Amino acid sequence: MIHHVAHRAHRSHRIGAFAVMMLMLLAACTTQTTPTPVPMDAVTLQLNWVNDFSSAGFFAAEKNGHFADQHMQVTLREGGFDDNGYIDGTEQVSSGAADFGVASADSILHARAQGKPIVGIAVLTQNSPLAILSLPATNIRTPQDLIGKKVLVSEGGATQLYTTLLASQAIAINQAPPLPRTDSGIDRLVRGEIDALVAWNINEAIALAELGYPPSIMLLSDYGINSYELVLITTERLVTENPDLVTRFLKASLQGWNDVILSPAQAIGYVKDYAPGVDRDGQLQRLSVFVELLKPAQTKLGAMLPERWAFTQRMLQTQGVLTQPLDLSRAYTTRFLDQLPDR
Repeated sequence: MIHHVAHRAHRSHRIGAFAVMMLMLLAACTTQTTPTPVPMDAVTLQLNWVNDFSSAGFFAAEKNGHFADQHMQVTLREGGFDDNGYIDGTEQVSSGAADFGVASADSILHARAQGKPIVGIAVLTQNSPLAILSLPATNIRTPQDLIGKKVLVSEGGATQLYTTLLASQAIAINQAPPLPRTDSGIDRLVRGEIDALVAWNINEAIALAELGYPPSIMLLSDYGINSYELVLITTERLVTENPDLVTRFLKASLQGWNDVILSPAQAIGYVKDYAPGVDRDGQLQRLSVFVELLKPAQTKLGAMLPERWAFTQRMLQTQGVLTQPLDLSRAYTTRFLDQLPDR
């Protein structure tokens, strides 16, 4: 009897020791396999316009987790107008108010001529949607018809392209001076307070038609003014000091835009989250046309052509915006796009 008790005691001791050993091993394994959280990089993106379809890819990058996958916490700052006028992406980025932004190629070159260290890293639309919109009664069909007319133009890139159009057609600026546009609406054109509006043919043009005012549309690209309208930008400092951050941001952004191409309907759901007041069907109509500009046949998402940048520079020199040529190799770079071949 004493033998059996001792045996059970010895056996219990061994089982207890084994259990303690297993618990220690489990704890060690748990400690070893628990990944250390990767810090999230906080960055700010200055959007080029009010929250709508034109920023759908960035909304998708956030909603579909692409920014998070790249260990980034991104603040998407709405563009458009504030109390100081048009919110210029080149100014926001160069001042340090934002890490990334969206701006036109001509405004980037203009900014660099002013000493702002802005760098283009990818484009969104391969062709410009910028147009001069007017109501048929004004009989504006060609640039010459703008002489003596009241034309409303946003500051920044839109004004540069508009004045370049006038110069290319030998129209003096005082013959059709641009009036500053201070909001994103079309009311002044509808009310007849102005004769024409420089805006997008895939946004304001559709909005006018929806209200029963189908506009006359004069695409600037039809007159050779086909500069990149939407360029993703950052600073020389980030490009030089933190190229990994730039690469990750660009990768996540382009993944978001690719999601938009694959499912515009899903993207409009995201747009509604950021701008609840917009009309879903109207936004989907605009986005469907916008998508056609993102990745036309034989192109890659985000691609930039050297000849388009060179043309933009020559255009600005001819207009007198640039007094001397810039080093374009510093104004834009494809090094980050080249690291993302599948796009």
